[in-house]
Amino acid sequence: MNKTIRKTALILTLFTATSYSLSANEVANSYGTEKEAKQMLERAIRIVDSNPTVAFAMMNVGQGGFHVKDLYPFCFDKKGIMVAHPTLAGTDMINFVSSDGVKVAQVMLRKAEKNKLSKISYYLNRTISSPDGLPIISKKEFKKTTFYQKVGNYTCAIGFHPS
Repeated sequence: MNKTIRKTALILTLFTATSYSLSANEVANSYGTEKEAKQMLERAIRIVDSNPTVAFAMMNVGQGGFHVKDLYPFCFDKKGIMVAHPTLAGTDMINFVSSDGVKVAQVMLRKAEKNKLSKISYYLNRTISSPDGLPIISKKEFKKTTFYQKVGNYTCAIGFHPS
């Protein structure tokens, strides 16, 4: 086994084994919490910092704990192209504007800093997983808060819907 493959396997093993400590109340909730969102993003950032290719592959398919409840991390490059997202990988997000007028990707790209967690709020339809794992998008919009941070040449983020 070559050195790169062994390193990638070790990274996957270490990060996949990381678990979350959740209270019974949080487990009962079908929507991700602020605490869960921060934990997942911090984990995603560590993996992107270590091996972006592996991290993006895991995020795109929701493996390694990267799709829990309605939470999933996503990353885009400095041009606003989504490089990691369960359904939007490859999409140009630079001109995306939420229904309340927030230019989400532009704000995140402009304000993201390395080693500093920032946040932005806007309105968006809530996406949940159906029993067979397919995304279901609600017709109603909800406030979404997204934490984001610069990681190398990327901006990585995760959003949750505050109650």
